[in-house]
Amino acid sequence: MPLWAGDDMAEAAVVEAFTALSLALRPARASADARARLLAAVAAPERRFSPFVARLARLLDLAHERVGELLVSLARADVWEHVLPNVELFHLEGGPATAGADVGFVRVAAGAQFPHHNHLGDEHVLVLQGGFVEDDGTVVRAGAGSFRAAGSAHSLTALPDQDLLYAVVVFGVEFPGLPPRP
Repeated sequence: MPLWAGDDMAEAAVVEAFTALSLALRPARASADARARLLAAVAAPERRFSPFVARLARLLDLAHERVGELLVSLARADVWEHVLPNVELFHLEGGPATAGADVGFVRVAAGAQFPHHNHLGDEHVLVLQGGFVEDDGTVVRAGAGSFRAAGSAHSLTALPDQDLLYAVVVFGVEFPGLPPRP
């Protein structure tokens, strides 16, 4: 078990450090065998996001097995609700620690903006794919978490390389200028 396990701030600092290190390194070409294994893993939805299972289980307050089932279902079109142009939501029931929160997955088309919104309660995010730029210029990429406290407000723009996919637990949010969601 890593030294930082259970300490979300320390884990976030380690993830941020490794992300910065990966961005500083010169890209290297993978062997044909490594590339084939990587592509096979990415193509299998049950394995593609497997590195995130433990963190998602903590975030969503669900058993690892249930998180695995949810990750497989991300590939199904019928679980996604189109809520805005270029934005889809997959709502789900989280565990007891998420009672009263909106819980689920959000998919934002590459390069699209998620509209300005106000946080009535805390928001916890874990990026599974792609990344986004906050309106203050902060870049958040796959593997990183993001926290917004109650009373904060922001918008974000998905990075242009691929669709953004993230898990979210938010305890109240409002979108000024947009009709309220039922």
